Amino acid sequence: MGHGTSRSSQSGNILSAEEQSLVENLFKSMSRSSGSIKREDVFKHWSTHLDDYLLQFVVKFLCHEPGKKLSAINGENFGRLYVFAVRGSADERATLIFKGFSENEQKYEIPKACFLQYVEATVNSYLRLQKNSGNPHYNSWSLIGCAINTRRINLYSQSLCEGLGNNEDIITSDELENWFSQAANFKSIQSHVFKNLFLISQKKGDKNTSLKINDLNLMPVCRGLENIPHFPSILGLSDVLFLNLSLPHELRNEWRFLFSSQIHGESFSTMLGRISMQGATLLIIQDTENHVFGGFAPDNWSLSPNFTGNDSCYLFKLEPKIMTFSATGYNNHYQYLNLHQQTMPNGLLMGGQFNYPGLWLDCEYGTGKSSVSCTTFQNYSQLSGSENFTIKHCEVWGVGPLPETDENERGDSILDQDPAAKVILELAGRTLHSEGLRDKKRDKSGNFVN
Repeated sequence: MGHGTSRSSQSGNILSAEEQSLVENLFKSMSRSSGSIKREDVFKHWSTHLDDYLLQFVVKFLCHEPGKKLSAINGENFGRLYVFAVRGSADERATLIFKGFSENEQKYEIPKACFLQYVEATVNSYLRLQKNSGNPHYNSWSLIGCAINTRRINLYSQSLCEGLGNNEDIITSDELENWFSQAANFKSIQSHVFKNLFLISQKKGDKNTSLKINDLNLMPVCRGLENIPHFPSILGLSDVLFLNLSLPHELRNEWRFLFSSQIHGESFSTMLGRISMQGATLLIIQDTENHVFGGFAPDNWSLSPNFTGNDSCYLFKLEPKIMTFSATGYNNHYQYLNLHQQTMPNGLLMGGQFNYPGLWLDCEYGTGKSSVSCTTFQNYSQLSGSENFTIKHCEVWGVGPLPETDENERGDSILDQDPAAKVILELAGRTLHSEGLRDKKRDKSGNFVN
């Protein structure tokens, strides 16, 4: 990288040959092979891709030299930017932050408000880069009218910074390093921002570069709404990002639209007919006080007097704060669904007890309950505006691929193949006459089995 090449060898040693070529080619292009990049050229190349606050931060880092005020950027700092931001250790990521807030002096404390603004600018930049690169996952959401909600991005940034620093106003370098050692979601966003930035800044027309950009997905692809433009979703783009990063890794690639009260009507039976036996789901509620909340259910929804699910289940808030509540392990009351029973509660429950639920939806559509306490989830606080709430909008998404159904479980009845039909019949109080009249199954030897 011009006169910076020899000094950047230490950073370059932890880059693959492909990444080394990527960084060097971009440095050569932005410096016009002069050996250094002018400050104004960084603004020129990256102003469309980065939030203004993050861009100012990046330039300060690139020009950082204690005791000096640099007017040009050398190859060493350019290489370090990629290394520290993309795969840096907790110490290196903290160093990146502190150098980015002071280009000609060494600081060991920064205002917490400034770091919060940096986090918010990073999330904004991620969404902007996804848009600019034409990423198909991002486009699948933007094309249905899912938009950027500035307030929610601010709430998400506050959530990411929760617990950072003992002092409310100041963050020390040690505190920031400790935070980075645990901030897996933010590190993923930060890494993807700079991977995208270095890729999208390459010369246009390279198909391999476009493929690499499209592979950098933290958002899922949206399926099932191709024929419903301007879908009235509760979610903004940052909400999709936040919820997706909270899911188990194997479920993050795609979301399948299952139910919306604004499209399918305010019907509990319709909702259950559309979500039963669909694998893991995200349930999202907006109440009439405009609180937005919900839960991740890792198991199929199916009628049963017993609790199902596992400890990957969690509840969350999106408005007026963004919070997640993971399992305590105190009990296994993760998912419950029952209907048309005289001796058991009829409705859908996630967490807590029947009279003290984390989230309860009554089978008479439109009402629910979220108690002030719930032993199933850590640091839980009431989700809804009032303990007993009225639903304004409800939507449900299947997350991850549709689970395969075992032939032996599926059976030969149309009711087995269409669980929605079975749910609706049960809701209506209709007897399932075929239950006792089906042909008995045979084992591999041809003998009847029970």
